[in-house]
Amino acid sequence: MIRETKNRKNAPVLTSDRWHVLRARWNGDTAGEPLYQRTIVSEHEDSAAAATAAREIVATFVSEMAGRTRETRDQVLVRRPGYKSLKIAKRAVTRRK
Repeated sequence: MIRETKNRKNAPVLTSDRWHVLRARWNGDTAGEPLYQRTIVSEHEDSAAAATAAREIVATFVSEMAGRTRETRDQVLVRRPGYKSLKIAKRAVTRRK
């Protein structure tokens, strides 16, 4: 179940009791550091299903992001159950293998 709540610093956060996929959309503000509005777009039973869904979501908007700089492209994130994600945040740092 998707929930909106607040963290210890009273900032709005999103969470789910299942594996979930977040889409972080750039807010379009070019002044200062880019901020992203995050929404949970799907929930899944396991991490593999969430990762597959995340890849499918990225495929739907990859051509739209081609004209943007890396810092302003939307992001898709996979999060474990109970993970609290800020509703509005800076760009997430991604791990590269």
